[in-house]
Amino acid sequence: MITVENLVKSYHSTRVLQGIDHAQKRGEAVVLIGPSGCGKSTFLRCLNQLEVADAGRITIGEVTIQGGRPPSTAEEKEQQRQLRLRAGMVFQSFNLFPHLTVLDNVTSGPRIVKDMTSEDAEALARELLGKVGLENRAEAYPGQLSGGQQQRVAIARALAMEPEVMLFDEPTSALDPELREEVLKVMRGLVEEGMTMIVVTHEMQFARDVADRVLFFDAGRIAEDGTPDEVFSNPKHERTREFLRKVATR
Repeated sequence: MITVENLVKSYHSTRVLQGIDHAQKRGEAVVLIGPSGCGKSTFLRCLNQLEVADAGRITIGEVTIQGGRPPSTAEEKEQQRQLRLRAGMVFQSFNLFPHLTVLDNVTSGPRIVKDMTSEDAEALARELLGKVGLENRAEAYPGQLSGGQQQRVAIARALAMEPEVMLFDEPTSALDPELREEVLKVMRGLVEEGMTMIVVTHEMQFARDVADRVLFFDAGRIAEDGTPDEVFSNPKHERTREFLRKVATR
């Protein structure tokens, strides 16, 4: 489902991604861990084409994007659009439209981008709001919701585009513990349904519980790649062990 080959990204003179290779099967849940600034979020943003890689190639499903420069031809721009449609993304901040109701936040993408009828978009939105436990808040505005509820709306909004892959960039880091669990419960449900996912998180227990694989990022490289048991119980590299010791003492 996902193939990444030699992905390189720099900001000015700082090399953030040092040539990442990654392959992921359909239905596989992969969790990225590592210290702040190691390239995890940049990796996701390149997958979703919020950032254009300096070099390398990204394939999601049947769509391939080559790095090196922003798309310029009509064909390249359409490839980029198709890749974005296949990769839904949920951010640390909820990014909901404050002037729109929950229902309108979820239906706007399918109506505007996918030309879905209002009736079909609303039916899909109400189904997804039920999935995230917010079917009774469809007419509320984001400012009337808790942080956990807003993040669950953001997940429903991403799912409304019917992506093949879901990317989560620290979706619980802005929430207190009780609200974090609301969001993690929804994400566990998506894993159980077989959604292909990449999750950047500091929630180590979540990674242990639901990930098929855990990748440890360090200085723009994948320093460790294994099952949760391999990475957490028997890491191969001292840098991974050092990071996990620090996380355990927080």
